[in-house]
Amino acid sequence: MLDRAYLKTEAGRAEIKARGLAMSRSVRNLLLMIDGGKTAAQWLSLVQGTVAADIDYLLAQGLIADANAGPDAGASAPDDLSPLDYEQLYGFLTRHAKQYLGLMKGYRMVLEVERCGDLAALRILGQRFVAEVQQAQGPVVADQVRRAMSIIRST
Repeated sequence: MLDRAYLKTEAGRAEIKARGLAMSRSVRNLLLMIDGGKTAAQWLSLVQGTVAADIDYLLAQGLIADANAGPDAGASAPDDLSPLDYEQLYGFLTRHAKQYLGLMKGYRMVLEVERCGDLAALRILGQRFVAEVQQAQGPVVADQVRRAMSIIRST
């Protein structure tokens, strides 16, 4: 794992802008720096305060992907995206953001939903919503949200 190069995914780029996930400054700096030009071990040695578990965290959150995985390395697999149409997904995210994320994070999520100009952007935000719910509420609640959004979880 540490000998591989990684790229930011769309969700990773969105997280840099939104700052929705709670992560330490060193992990956020690591996410900012990763560009596929160096191995994970090289980035860890350059970004002070980071450890191998931080790479695991970024991978688990879907913020980075293996740079050598092919042309779709930075893209999401179709089964990680909600198949709902724009209106359905928009409605779900705006109705449930505060419920699952709390008042402030939920409000920020609703603002981000409003900024999504198309279905693709909204689906990527939906991915991040599930990741934030998992961090805030745990995997059981995140699985409930995935089912509500009709996301088929790959195993």
